[in-house]
Amino acid sequence: MALHSNTNPVYVAFLFIFYYVFITAGSGLSSESSSGLLAPYDEHYYRGVRAYFRDDWERAAEFLEKSISTRDKLLRTRRKCHDECLTAGDDKISKLGNYWIQVRAECVRFCMGQSFSPAALLPVSSDIEYEFGTRNPYNYLQVTYYKLEKMAKAASAAHTFFVANPSHLEMRNNLEKYRRILGVKEESFQDREREQEQHWVSSTEGNLQSAHKLKKWKECVNETLKQTEECRAQCVMMSQVIPEEPDTVQGLYERAADLSLSLLSCKQMCVTLVSTRPGRVSAVEDFLPLQLEHLHIAQFKAGDLKGAVETLRSLLLFYPTDSDSLSNLELYTQTVEVNTEAQETGPMQEIAKYISRALQEKRLLYFGMANLDFKFSDPDLWTPEDIVPESLRETWRLNGTNRVVLDGVLSQSECDRVMQLATVAASMGDGYRGRRSPHTPHEKFEGLTVLRALQLAQDGLVNQSDARLLHEIGETVKVLMDSYFRSHSVLYFAYTHLVCRSAIPGHQEGRSDLSHPVHVDNCILEPETRQCWREAPAFTHRDLSAVLYLNDDFEGGDFFFADRDAKTVTAMVKPKCGRLVGFTSGPVNPHGVTAVTAGRRCALALWFTTEKQHRDMVRNLKEEKGEGESALKSARSGRSQGKEKSKDRERVTGRRDEL
Repeated sequence: MALHSNTNPVYVAFLFIFYYVFITAGSGLSSESSSGLLAPYDEHYYRGVRAYFRDDWERAAEFLEKSISTRDKLLRTRRKCHDECLTAGDDKISKLGNYWIQVRAECVRFCMGQSFSPAALLPVSSDIEYEFGTRNPYNYLQVTYYKLEKMAKAASAAHTFFVANPSHLEMRNNLEKYRRILGVKEESFQDREREQEQHWVSSTEGNLQSAHKLKKWKECVNETLKQTEECRAQCVMMSQVIPEEPDTVQGLYERAADLSLSLLSCKQMCVTLVSTRPGRVSAVEDFLPLQLEHLHIAQFKAGDLKGAVETLRSLLLFYPTDSDSLSNLELYTQTVEVNTEAQETGPMQEIAKYISRALQEKRLLYFGMANLDFKFSDPDLWTPEDIVPESLRETWRLNGTNRVVLDGVLSQSECDRVMQLATVAASMGDGYRGRRSPHTPHEKFEGLTVLRALQLAQDGLVNQSDARLLHEIGETVKVLMDSYFRSHSVLYFAYTHLVCRSAIPGHQEGRSDLSHPVHVDNCILEPETRQCWREAPAFTHRDLSAVLYLNDDFEGGDFFFADRDAKTVTAMVKPKCGRLVGFTSGPVNPHGVTAVTAGRRCALALWFTTEKQHRDMVRNLKEEKGEGESALKSARSGRSQGKEKSKDRERVTGRRDEL
C-alpha cells in the first residue's frame, strides 16, 4: 500500500536550515533543559521531520508526538497561569496605569517558566503555525506509524489530518485502505484534536441527531464560549514589553497605549479563530449568533419556552432590531403556555457579559484607530455603527475581516496595457463576442480568460508581454488575498476572467435595472427568506473573491455590497485603475454592480478556492507548459537572467502545486 505525505521538498529543506541555524546553534536554547523544563514544541517538530526524511521512523514518531503533546501542554499551562494571574497588578493599578498589562504578562511568564524553558516561551514562526493549523504533523505521523506497522495509530493520525483536510484525496484513499487492514477497528478512526474542536463536533452532531438537538446545541454554545476564553488567555503572553528608557514621556504613553490596544485586538480576533473550521480559509459568519438561532429553534420544538425566550433575548443583544427575533418574542408574550416568569426572563448571563465586554473593547480600539493610528480589523458583523467614530464609518463599512479595498495594485501603464489587450482580444475571447450581457439587455458583454489570452499570443494576435502581464497580475492578487485574509490553507485559482461591460447607445433612457444583479459567489441567495443555499448550480467551492479595476472613464458601474434582502446597500466602491476589492465568497457579502449607462467598464475578476480538486486545471497545465518553453528558450539564448527567472518561477509553481 502506497501512502503519501505530499510534502514539498523545498519546504523541508527550509526546515532543516532553520533547525541548524537557529536551534542547534542557538545559545543553548535548543535542547531539553537539564532542570526538566520542556523544550520548544517547534524544536521537537524540526527533529521529527528530519528523522522522517532519514527514514528513522522510531525517532520520527517520538519527536512528532512530543511536538504535539508539548504544544497542547503549552496552551493548557498558559490558560492555567492566565487564571492564576488575573488579579496581578490590580492592587496598584492606579499607580501603574497601563503597566498593569506588563505586570500581568510577567506574572504569566514566571508561572509558565516553572514548566517550560525560556526558548519554549518565544513565539513560533508563521510556518510552524501553518503546519499545526493544518494538522500537518498528523500527515507525517500516519506514514511513520504505517512504516512501524502500528496500523491503529496510523489510522488515527490519518483520520485526524483528514478532518481538517477533507478534500485531500490521497488521505481519503489511505483511510479506505486502513479500513481494510486486519486488526484496525472502527474506534481507531478517532479525531485526536476532538477536544480542541468540540464546538465544531457539537455543531455537527446537533444537525444530525434530531433526538438530542437541544442538548447538543447547548453544548455547542458553551464550547464556543469556552474556546473563546481559552483563545483570549493566550493573548497575555503575546504582549510586548514597554522599553525601560523610552525616548520621551510622550513615547512612553504611546507605547503603553499601543501595548494595551494590541492586547485587546488579539482578544477580539479570537472570534475569527474560534469560528474558522480546521482546514478552511474563512470564518463562519456570525458563528455564535447562528448557534443561538439553532438553540432557540431546538428549545421551541422541545417545548422549553422559557429557555427559548432566554435565548431569543440573548440573540437580540447582537441584533436588537432584527424583525424576525422581535416578532418571535412578541409571539411568545401572546402564548398562554409562556407564564409571567418566562416572559420576564432576561438573556443568558454569559452572553450579556460577552456582549458588554466586546463593546467596551471595541470602543477603545476604534478610539485608537481614530486618534493613535492603530490598525484594527473588526471580526464581528453585529458591531453597532454608533461604536465607530464618525471619521471611520465609511472605511469601517468596507474594510474588515470579510472584505477589503486596496488601491495602487496596478500602475496606470499596466492598466492601459490590459485595457489595450481587452480592446483587441475580449470580443473574440470566450464566446460572448460582444453580444448583449446575460444580465441586462442594455449592455454588451465581453470576456477573456488567461488561457485564451495566452493562446491568442501564441497565434500572434496579441502582444505576448501583455498576455503574460495578465497572468502575473493574477499571481499578485493571489498573494494580496492570501496575506490579508490570513489563509491557513493553500489557495488555488478557481477561475480568472477579464470582463468588459459596455452601455448600448440608445438603450439607457428610463433604465432601472443593474449591470449585475445582487448575488453571492458560492451560494444561491434567496432575498425573501434572507437565506443562501450552498448547493448546485452555485460555485460552492469558492472561498475568496476579488475584482481588480482597470479604468474609470465610464458612467455608472459602481460595485456595491448589499444586505441579504438584496435591496439595502451597505457599502459602495467606485472603480478606478489599480483598485482591488477583495472579500470572502460566502453569504456575508452579497454584492452587485450598478448600471453602466455610458462608456466601457473593464475589470479582472478572480475567484480562489482551498479545494485542490476545484483549482483551475487549465491554468495549471498552461503554466507547466509555459515553464518548459521558457526554460528551453533560456537555454538556447544563454541569458543568465532568463535562466534565473525561469528557475524562480519553477520553484514558486512547484511549491504551490506540491502543497
